[in-house]
Amino acid sequence: MAKDVADYREALAEAAGAAALQPPALAVPEDRDVTLGGLRFHYLDWGNADRPTVVLLHGGGQTAHTWDLAALLLRDRYHLVALDQRGHGDSAWTPDPEQDAAPLMVEDTRAFLAHVEDTYPGSSPLALVGMSMGGAVALRYAAENPPALRALVIVDVAPETIPRGGEEMRRFRRDTETMDRFEDFLERAVRFNPTRPRAHLRYSLLHALKETDDGRWTWKHDPGRRDDEEEDEATREEARERREREMWAAVRAIRAPTFFVHGGESAVVTRDAVRRAAEAMHDGGWISVEGASHTVQGDRPAEFARALDGFLSGLDG
Repeated sequence: MAKDVADYREALAEAAGAAALQPPALAVPEDRDVTLGGLRFHYLDWGNADRPTVVLLHGGGQTAHTWDLAALLLRDRYHLVALDQRGHGDSAWTPDPEQDAAPLMVEDTRAFLAHVEDTYPGSSPLALVGMSMGGAVALRYAAENPPALRALVIVDVAPETIPRGGEEMRRFRRDTETMDRFEDFLERAVRFNPTRPRAHLRYSLLHALKETDDGRWTWKHDPGRRDDEEEDEATREEARERREREMWAAVRAIRAPTFFVHGGESAVVTRDAVRRAAEAMHDGGWISVEGASHTVQGDRPAEFARALDGFLSGLDG
């Protein structure tokens, strides 16, 4: 948690200011935990449980806090609940590192949505929002549970992705596995994403890093999820092609209204790939957010919040 490094609220205020945001109020979410399928999960509850519920799934290597700046702008209209997925943030890791996490995350999503409905009676989730890895999980969940969702939002992922973008992220993880100081991580992050305000990158890292026993710093997410660094190119290509087939099948099976949000400067997925995915759906739409890279909600939180609110507020019922 950021409280271990700096004052949570102060860090959030600094990040919001650096992003030139003007939220109605500077609120912080409530930290909660739940055990699902024998595994402990951490999640953030942004309050206002009487509003339509929106469940948020972050990308690989991220945490539930990736949504924080956008959440500041949306919390008055929606009940936002952001999950730390297994092996990420402050949630527990998968006990068996050899187990494929993807189908487990789909089951986690099903169990978590049921927990949300049980915890907030009468507040059936309005939408499931997933970014990158979380978007792939959300697509698969929606395809396997057709009546369960009113709406789906997918952020910067599609069946067809750019292999180079994935390699750039893998290289960044390799180069920053463990570092001596928190500030060393920050300097690398600034070089990797120079368009993001430094204060916002610092805020994201406060939640994504932890101090080791020897006083160094490393990522919170499960090192077992970093094993693809050692796979050869042919193995990665085979896995990429398999994921592409599975995602196309999911896209064609989903009936819930679905909205894709693309980062205009994304190195992971092209505008045309997102357009094709949206057009292949029963009820799909899309938007490209200019100036945003892969992490749209972090690079352009105000624009992302407007796009999400525009889609959700236009739903029937």
